[in-house]
Amino acid sequence: MSHFSKIAVKFKDQSCLVEALQRLGFYPQVHEQPVNLYGWRGDKREEVAHIVVPRNQISRVSNDLGFWFNGTDYECLISDYDRHNGQALSGFGLGTQFILKLQLHYINLYLPKIASQIGGEVVESTTIGSLTTVRVSLPTQTIRR
Repeated sequence: MSHFSKIAVKFKDQSCLVEALQRLGFYPQVHEQPVNLYGWRGDKREEVAHIVVPRNQISRVSNDLGFWFNGTDYECLISDYDRHNGQALSGFGLGTQFILKLQLHYINLYLPKIASQIGGEVVESTTIGSLTTVRVSLPTQTIRR
């Protein structure tokens, strides 16, 4: 039985997180109340989550992937097996690059949303390895005295 780990990555926006998962080929289930995650044998686990990627979407030997909302952020719950095995694609497992790929998709959705909420826009986004640099243009105000 694989142990579930809570990953230190935090996601604030539900719609951006769901869309980022969809861009990786998954169809997450969103629950208002948290539901139990299941292991690769169909065994009910004690861990609960609000957003769940069912194990059958990940690979035939995977556990569910979950995101639990703590009132501020969504915390990732991933089994040790899935964190170390696979290719970060639906049907092929998650693997070591999954969190990085998910973060990249998430940030490319989240930053433009936040920028537009304050009247700005993303001008440029560059990713080198695991580092993403984003330039945002924000409106300026002229104060006349």
